Amino acid sequence: MSKLLFNGSVEKLYSLALRLYPQPFRDAYAPQMRQTLRDALTDRVSRRPYFLNLIARDLITSIFKEYLSMFRELYARPALIFNAIILAGIASGIALALYAIPQQVLRNGANDPQIQLATDAVARLEDGAALSEAIPAGNVDMARSLAPFIIAYDNQGKPLASQAKLNGGVPVLPTGVFDYVRQHGEERVSWQPILGNTRGVRIAAVVERVGGAHPGFVLAGRSLREVELREAQVEQMAGLTWIGMLALIVIGTLAYGWLTRSPVQRLATSI
Repeated sequence: MSKLLFNGSVEKLYSLALRLYPQPFRDAYAPQMRQTLRDALTDRVSRRPYFLNLIARDLITSIFKEYLSMFRELYARPALIFNAIILAGIASGIALALYAIPQQVLRNGANDPQIQLATDAVARLEDGAALSEAIPAGNVDMARSLAPFIIAYDNQGKPLASQAKLNGGVPVLPTGVFDYVRQHGEERVSWQPILGNTRGVRIAAVVERVGGAHPGFVLAGRSLREVELREAQVEQMAGLTWIGMLALIVIGTLAYGWLTRSPVQRLATSI
């Protein structure tokens, strides 16, 4: 490669690299830097690899220092940082609301069929109906089916009749649930008879107290599988919204801080 061709290529690449500097720095020093490069190219005919390596290292180091200086000056403005923190807090609150409100609506809505089923079954049992009449026969697989079901328990919490099975049997509620329903008459719980994130079973259950001559309990439930899938989608959308809002706050804060500095400040951070 001839000397003129080599010098022209290096100067062209160097001019492109200067675009990486902050605008105030380019406006103040780019012409002098290009002239310094031309002088150096004229003096350094030999040792081209060493010279190119020296230029590359100087560019990378100085560009990093210029942006670091710019950000340091920006972060030294307490009011700007305070506003950014406030906006980040507001964004976090909005994202939390975007998750919590739909999640609660989905979860509470999952109880609607069970409330009716449990209330109707309790009414029939307290009116003296037989178990077979109050709780029609059913064969719901709790691990697979999304269908609602009813289970009747005696006053000690032992299953009497059930429309559902789990692993061939009727699961029993924790005794604490029965104790609570004895005192309050009703409880709405997320029941997990089989633990686990992938193979676990979670049920939206409504438990009501049966009074009268044959006291006991009625549980109406159904799988939360589809509800949990929708909750996961809501969580993902809320998370992406939160990340997007934080990114806009960071970019906006940096841009505003840069644009609102005086020309003297801009030049000072570039020296």
